[in-house]
Amino acid sequence: MVTEFTDILKIHLYKALETDPKFSEAHFQLALLYKDNGDEGKAEIHFNKAIELDSEQSREINKRGESLLKKYQFQNANVMFLKAQKKRHHCARVNLQLSNLYKNQSEVTKAETCLLNSIQLDPTSSKAHRNMGILLIQQKNYDDARFYFEKALDLNYNDFLAHLNLGLIMKQCKDYLAAKLHFLTALDINPNFSVCMLEIALLQLVMKNHIKAKIYYQKAREISPDIQHDALDKLLK
Repeated sequence: MVTEFTDILKIHLYKALETDPKFSEAHFQLALLYKDNGDEGKAEIHFNKAIELDSEQSREINKRGESLLKKYQFQNANVMFLKAQKKRHHCARVNLQLSNLYKNQSEVTKAETCLLNSIQLDPTSSKAHRNMGILLIQQKNYDDARFYFEKALDLNYNDFLAHLNLGLIMKQCKDYLAAKLHFLTALDINPNFSVCMLEIALLQLVMKNHIKAKIYYQKAREISPDIQHDALDKLLK
């Protein structure tokens, strides 16, 4: 049933493109469908086509706005500038999704480029900043990663993944109190975040608080039974 529904969606999206070949959202949705179906090659093609169309249309709309501005048609110019901004934000979303595709393919440089493009097009995207931080923390570039996580939290303090990763950096820097604060904040936002419970347990283990480590580890395993850690397992015996 899922495959049949997906095929119907594809048919409608391709028909939409026949009517309007410059419909970037149709390319974006097709890319997401192909990505979910594991056809990363076609997904990449449609992501890039959406980016190309968004960029082209954004420039065209912006030029119209500038032309209207020169004619002192301020209200009409403002309408055009807002439309151009919407196109840029859409393009930022496409770049964000394309970065995930490249990240899954271990194309780190391409993923980083897409995230930088996304941030440039929409500096208010906390998700783009957070994802850039995650990409950098995987490369052990902790200083730059911290900058992006802090920026993500400036934009959206409820981003529990940014709190988790910033906590990991603080733990790496041996600032255990700051690490604990970020872990607990992440858990406060998402109470069933078992990965975070595991990290708190590990932090408590480092701080020699074995009773608390055991409590958090047990909670993590209650939610996600597949979680396992040798050092923490010893506390359960």
